[in-house]
Amino acid sequence: MVADYRLKLMFEWGGGCIWAGNDVTRSKYGVGPIEDSLPLANETRRKLADMTAWHDLSLNWDYPPDPGPWDAFEYERFAAAASMMLDHLRSELGDGYSVVYERLGFYEGSVENQ
Repeated sequence: MVADYRLKLMFEWGGGCIWAGNDVTRSKYGVGPIEDSLPLANETRRKLADMTAWHDLSLNWDYPPDPGPWDAFEYERFAAAASMMLDHLRSELGDGYSVVYERLGFYEGSVENQ
């Protein structure tokens, strides 16, 4: 079965982590972050919000072009958590949804996009 809805798990600084990945998904859920519109458990939404807040700690908010405060270990911890969330989302949403993880920008010392 081909998934009708394509989603991108992609953490954006300042909010939002699930985005439409095709026209069918945009026509149903709209543009911008759509995690609150998806059929997700409240616990999943809470974990996504926690991950978004955690991700925001990676940016140098005083001068964003400079490297952020995370070391390679913290980038890897976040990447592992994002991979686990990706698996969870795929399981929770089921066959009608295709979910991929896209990193926003390049993370120094991190593994490549999964």
